[in-house]
Amino acid sequence: MANVAGSPVLARRTAPAPALTVAQALELPALAGARLVAGHAGALHPIRVANIMEVPDIVRWMRGGEFLLTTAYAVRDDERALAALVPEMARRGLAALGVKVGPYLPVLPEPMLRRADELGFPIVELPGEVMLNDILSEVIGTVLNRQALSLERTQALRERLSQAVLSGGSHMELVVLLAHETGCPAAVRAVDGTLLAAAGSVPEGKAPNVIRPITVGDRPRGEVALWSAGSRTSEAELALAVEHVASLATMLLVQERALAERERRYRTLLLTALVSSPPGDRTEAARRAAALGWDLERARATVVVEVGPAPGARGHSPATEERLLSAARTALGAGTPAWGTPGGMTLLVEPGPSLRRTCAALHRAVSAACPADTVKVASGTVRADFVELHLSHGEALSALALGRELEGPAGSFTRLYEECGVYRLLNQLPDTELRSLVAEALGPLIEHDARHDSSLVHSLGVYLRRDRNGVDAAEELHIHYNTLRYRLKQIEKLTGAPDKDPMRRLQTELAVHAHRLLSARLR
Repeated sequence: MANVAGSPVLARRTAPAPALTVAQALELPALAGARLVAGHAGALHPIRVANIMEVPDIVRWMRGGEFLLTTAYAVRDDERALAALVPEMARRGLAALGVKVGPYLPVLPEPMLRRADELGFPIVELPGEVMLNDILSEVIGTVLNRQALSLERTQALRERLSQAVLSGGSHMELVVLLAHETGCPAAVRAVDGTLLAAAGSVPEGKAPNVIRPITVGDRPRGEVALWSAGSRTSEAELALAVEHVASLATMLLVQERALAERERRYRTLLLTALVSSPPGDRTEAARRAAALGWDLERARATVVVEVGPAPGARGHSPATEERLLSAARTALGAGTPAWGTPGGMTLLVEPGPSLRRTCAALHRAVSAACPADTVKVASGTVRADFVELHLSHGEALSALALGRELEGPAGSFTRLYEECGVYRLLNQLPDTELRSLVAEALGPLIEHDARHDSSLVHSLGVYLRRDRNGVDAAEELHIHYNTLRYRLKQIEKLTGAPDKDPMRRLQTELAVHAHRLLSARLR
């Protein structure tokens, strides 16, 4: 449906047929000689149906839009009763009253005409020789013919609009077709009023005459708007057309969301597979990635991001996947493969000039998007071959676990596996080897801490990290220097003065780091 305006079907579109008005009814052959004698302001009232009034009580059953015909026989001798019918008819929304002048009512009462003029309710004087059944038949026939034509035109429009969607049409094609069919500017607008698609000369600063919401799951997603001032198409037809476009626009939006969700799942499955294990078919993995616009032949590192509530946060709302991915696109560009994971996201990041700076930029972007959360960013090493991305992912998870242990649950950090120093070596060892190393060097201290609720292992770790500077270590531990000296004497007593033997000193330091790594793996 590339050329809507030039469609031969649309070129044969007939002129719209508005509802039959009182003034137009007077031009029908059956009403020849009839005159509008009062209530001229209501000459454009639309006629929905015609009926004959034999008794005044019939008015109570009217629903509006009726052209009521009468000989006034039942009230021929009561001018007040006849005049009282006028406000009641006007209140119930009748189109007009046609009164036959003849033997029963030679002349229309002045009070009735005066009241009709005050209310703008049309009074039609019918010639005495006219047959009410002839008027009834012709008026109803004309109304039905116009309704049938309107229904036919509306159905044809619905079919063309539906066909546009079934042929893969967009919101733009829908509004182009709507504008062409109605002869009015049309648009699809976002919730904030931004034009998403428009056809015709949409007037600036002027509210549309017809609006229908686009709603998905009871949530407003936008609206279809039509500026119909001066249109020859009836309001009912315009409303039906806009209503149908809104329904189709909603369907398109649901389809787009379904496709986006399907693509998201496909993307997540592919990327999860890449970081879980080596691909079974390298060529197929590369082909699937290329279909999504990713070049896996570029060197990349796996980066994991974890987002959680800051300590003491109340009424915390978890960060949405879309918010996290949007922050990632802001920091790294839209072409970076990224997908949501429970509590965060995972990315395949090109290192750029500096992987450290790239990860720091990602950390800043996510922190800005989630100011009430702690943000942890960890990266594996850069891999030139995408079949090794699962190794980089494992390193990123190790760096993340280590960061949690070293920084604590409230820590917000950026940690690269390549900067983890000795932990990279220790991470290659199985847990059994690490536990054996820890038990040999720190076993007595761990047992002492468990029995006495003390913190000798932690104190030793701070002391070593501070390059055996007792003053700095005591300050970090928030204890007096003499308290630290006492703890160090306890450590020497329990472990046999490892500082005096270079090999045992190295073993002790490695054991402290191994203990941290084991604690991180358990978290």
